Amino acid sequence: MSARERGFTLIEIIFVVFIIGMAVSVISISVGGNSFAERTKKAAETFMLQASYVAEQSVLKGETHGLFVELRPAQDIDATEQWCYTWMRIRDSQWQAVPELPQSCLDEGLVIEFRLEDELWEFDPELEIQEPVLGFFPSGDASAMVEISLFPDQTQSDDEEETQLFELEITGELRWINEEKRLEEEQRGR
Repeated sequence: MSARERGFTLIEIIFVVFIIGMAVSVISISVGGNSFAERTKKAAETFMLQASYVAEQSVLKGETHGLFVELRPAQDIDATEQWCYTWMRIRDSQWQAVPELPQSCLDEGLVIEFRLEDELWEFDPELEIQEPVLGFFPSGDASAMVEISLFPDQTQSDDEEETQLFELEITGELRWINEEKRLEEEQRGR
């Protein structure tokens, strides 16, 4: 067998795979696979799924559930504050974590905002015991009329298209406004 018939060496194969990997990463970055709009929508999807699950579990299990929100300080110089939320339920007369829903933290640069009965809710880091921002009851009702917004921090983006809006009715119905509008537009386009 001549040297030409032996095939590729391992180093040549590794080099080709490395070049393909670099090309794929450059393409994914240039396409914007990690844009604020996509990150905001993904965070909204996660929030909607969790809130729907908790609302359903409140009725099925006869338990009160609450959403606890915190603003974590930046961990290093280059980082920004990070919004995190936890779903909890009342068991044995105290708030306990919902084990199947671990704490969720939004990507850095994303903000979650709550308007309770038309009043802006503000996180108070001085409070030792935080109150839930909203709640779901065994009756199927919610604690209050709440408007929820997920959006990039103004320093990150000023595109209002990236804001995801939710409305929680006192009847316990949670509506994802952006998704409803998108579905309506799809229906009209048919």
